[in-house]
Formats: sequence, C-alpha cells, structure tokens
Amino acid sequence: MRELSAPGVGTAMSGATSAATDYSTAFTNPAGMTRFGRSGVQADLSYVLPSISFSGTGVSPLGTFYGGGDGGDAGEDKLVPAFYGVWAINPRLALGLSLNAPFGLATQYDDGWTGRYFALESEIQNPVLTPSLAWKATDKLSLGAGIQIGYADATLSRAVNLSALGLPDATSELKGDDYGVGYTLGMLYEFTPTSRIGLSYRSSVDYTLDGSATFSGVPDGVAALVPALSDSDATAKVTTPDVVSLGAYHEFSEKWTIMSEVSWTNWSTFKELRVKFDDGRADDVTEENWDDSWFFSLGAEYHPFEQHTFRFGVAYDESPVPDDSRTARIPDSDRYWLSLGYAYDFAPGRRVNIGYTHIFFDDIELAEATSSGSLTGDYTGSADVVSAGIQFSF
Repeated sequence: MRELSAPGVGTAMSGATSAATDYSTAFTNPAGMTRFGRSGVQADLSYVLPSISFSGTGVSPLGTFYGGGDGGDAGEDKLVPAFYGVWAINPRLALGLSLNAPFGLATQYDDGWTGRYFALESEIQNPVLTPSLAWKATDKLSLGAGIQIGYADATLSRAVNLSALGLPDATSELKGDDYGVGYTLGMLYEFTPTSRIGLSYRSSVDYTLDGSATFSGVPDGVAALVPALSDSDATAKVTTPDVVSLGAYHEFSEKWTIMSEVSWTNWSTFKELRVKFDDGRADDVTEENWDDSWFFSLGAEYHPFEQHTFRFGVAYDESPVPDDSRTARIPDSDRYWLSLGYAYDFAPGRRVNIGYTHIFFDDIELAEATSSGSLTGDYTGSADVVSAGIQFSF
C-alpha cells in the first residue's frame, strides 16, 4: 500500500522522499525532518475502495465444472489511518515518529462462488511503528535513520470440497500473527533552498506468523478419519520486502512546484507461501515466484494564493506477480494512478489536506491450478482512494 498520507494521495506519491513539506517524511525519508525547524504532528485517514470482478469457471481434478457465481466484487473497502510527528531538538537535530500500514491486502469472495475451493477471504494487515532520527550534517546534506517495529496479522480461508463423502462444503481458515523489526535510512541533499533530491531505504522485515488452521462444517467422525481436516496449530514465514526510493523536488516559481519519484521493491524474495502444521501433516505450499517491481510518479503543486495549494499527479505501479503465478487470493496487475489534491492553511501552522486518486488496473487472465482443480478466467478492476488529514505545527 502506497497511500500513506493525504498530501501523497494528491500527488500520486511523487516527491515522497524529497519534498519534506509535510510530516509524513518521518516515514518516507527521515532525513527530511531537518527542514521544518519546528515541531509538528499530522493525522491522515484514507478510504480505499477497490472493485475487483472475475469472470470464469472452476473445474475439479476429474474435469467436472464447479457450480456457483463469479464471486461478486472481491475488493474489500478499508479505512487506513496514519499518524506522523516531528520534534525539532535544535536546528540540526530532529526526532520523528510514524504509525502507518505500508503493506496489506484484502479480498473477499461470495460464499459458493465457482472458485470457492481456491479462495474465500484473504487479508493481511501490517501496521508499523517507526521512531526515527535526523541530523543535518552540512548546510546542504541531511541524514536520517529509523527503527521499524511491525505487526503482521493474516487470515486466509477457502471452502473444502466434501462432495466425495456425500457432504456439503466445509470451510478452512488459517490465522496467524507476529511482530518483526527492521530499519530505515534516508538522505536529503539540497542544491538550493528550492531544489533537492532524496534517497531512502526501507529494510525487509521477517515475520513468523504463529496461529492455527481451523475447519468448520466437518463432522467429528470425518475429522477423526481424515487428519488433514482436523484443527491444528500452524506457522508461516512471511517477509515484507526491501524498498529503495529516489525522489526529486524543484520549485520553478513561487506558484509552481514539480516533483518525481522512483521506487524499487525487492519482491523477488517472495518465492512461496509455506504453511507448516504442528500435527505433522504435509505442508500447504503455494508457489509465488514474484518479480521485483518498479513505481514511477510525477506530480506538481500550484499555489495561486498564499493559503491555497492544488496538487496533481500521475503514476505507474508495476505488479510483482507473474502471469503464471497469479492466484485468486492476489489477482494483482499493473496499475495507473491519476491523482488530485488540495491544501488549505486555515491558520498559521494549521493545514487541512485532502487527496483523491483513481487507480486503473490492467485486465488480466487467471489460470490457477492446485490439488482442488483449476480456476481459469479474467479479472477487471479499479480502485478509488479518498484521503483527508490535518497538520499542526508548533
């Protein structure tokens, strides 16, 4: 998830590592905290409204078609809060704190859909608390670092086909959570007071999700005869990837500013999702084999009057999911952003930000094959993101 602040939503996250004009820089590039010369806090709330539609058919290993619909709208609306704070210790030293959710996903299909044996609910939440420090090494160069303290919580469910036993479908659910620690580094170089670049690195964070596999709708006698249908404690290792970002910021005049951003995400480390069960049954393995991905954005700000700022942005967000590894749980595709935003300074040191982004998804094909059979079809989708926030400087 890149929708980390209301100002960023308004500019398609362009200049996230270089602008340092709002307090979300405490997360995106802690080095930028030295620019404020004062303390402040910022709270943002984003409403993410994805729309994901499937058209296709599920087929059993014996070649019979699974009945059911297309799953409805699989996109799950989410409210995503974020908080940022910067405390100026002196003109060359600042402390920061951020709380946001840089990674996460959620899909939910209708019960009884044709792909019910592949996915029903899939949700991963990843709030991260990041205390940080910035130091102005020279008049032009600032450096920053932070510690990421993350929490990951995952829920994965699907239907279980018991028709061979003359029984209706059951449901399996995997749940697990864990804490992990990583770090972030940042650099900001100011060529002039109106032109600068920023570079940031956010490390990977390892989580060992510890939880359980539970089954509902399985008669006790069946669970006793088929251990794979009985409840068990379970674990799964998940790693959020390294991210490297480079941004540029330049004020062409008192009214116009242009910003850009390039990010690389090390998704190629995600080879598989392996669930291990404490009762000794075979691991549940989903091959992923993701690729590294790139994000490019370009944005601008227009200041027609002292208290008003208008924002614009476009972006290309490359999917890390290869065509041959795509699953119904994560029907991801390349995305294209179109963003608008506005800021109003209603009092000295007080600002309201709003942002809106429409995200276009590439149409994609799915050809997923597991022990449950195969699921083939097409996905279409889009998303809208509405964000609002407030800044206080003191």
